[in-house]
Amino acid sequence: MIKRILLALLAGTLILGALLAYKTWQAEQLQGPDAPVAQELKTLLEEKPVATETPAPLSTSLNIDLPFYTQAPFSNWDYPWQEACEEASIALVANLYLEKNWSREEFNEELLRLVDWEMQSYGAYEHTTVEQTAQMIQDNYGLHTIVHDNPTYQDLQSIVSSGHLIVAPFAGKLLNNPNFKNGGPNYHMLVIKGYDATQNQVVTHDVGTRNGADYVYTWDVINLALHDWNDKDITQGTPRWIEIYP
Repeated sequence: MIKRILLALLAGTLILGALLAYKTWQAEQLQGPDAPVAQELKTLLEEKPVATETPAPLSTSLNIDLPFYTQAPFSNWDYPWQEACEEASIALVANLYLEKNWSREEFNEELLRLVDWEMQSYGAYEHTTVEQTAQMIQDNYGLHTIVHDNPTYQDLQSIVSSGHLIVAPFAGKLLNNPNFKNGGPNYHMLVIKGYDATQNQVVTHDVGTRNGADYVYTWDVINLALHDWNDKDITQGTPRWIEIYP
C-alpha cells in the first residue's frame, strides 16, 4: 500500500514537473528571443559621432527605448482596435518624438482620433497603405518620412543608428508569430526599433500582441513578410517601409 502511494506521488511529481517545464517553454516561445538592452534616444544621439568623410562603422546591436502599448490598449480587440495596427504604430513613434508621454487612456483616445481622421480623409481605416500611412504621420504629427522600397538589413542598421524609427507593413500570416490568433492578420504594421547583427535579428514593437514589446524576429522572416497593402494578394504588395524622424 505504501509502495503504491509513493509511486503515485512520484508519478504526480513527474507530471507536475513536465507541466511546469512545458509552461516555461510555451512562455519563452510567446516572448521570443531576448532583445538587446534598450537605449534612450537622447543618449543615442549624444553618442553619435560627428559626421566625417569616412562613416563610422555601424553598431553590431542597437535598440531604441520606446514606450509600448498594443493596438488594443485595454485588451478590447473588437473593431476598430482589431484593425488599428497602423494607427498604434505611428502613435508609438509620435509619443516618443513629440514627448507626449501619453497615458494608456490618452493613447487609446489618440487611436480613435486617428481612425476618425482616416474615415474623413480616406473613407476607410482598415487597411492603410504605406503612402497613406506616411501622409497620416505628416498631417497629424508634422514628422518627416521617407519611404524605402526593397530595403535591406544594412538599410535598417543605418536608419536605426541615426535614431530614426521604422513603421513597416507585412503579410501578417508570414510573420508566424505564435501570439497571433488564426495564424495572424492578413495585413499588419509594427514598429522596427532595433537590431542585433550578430544574429541577423530585428527588434520590434509589435502592437498586435500583449507580448509585442521588444519582440524579436529574424531578418529572414521580416524580409519574407514585408509587403505593402495589395487589394488582390497581400504577398504581391511591394516590400517597403517608412523611415520616420523629427
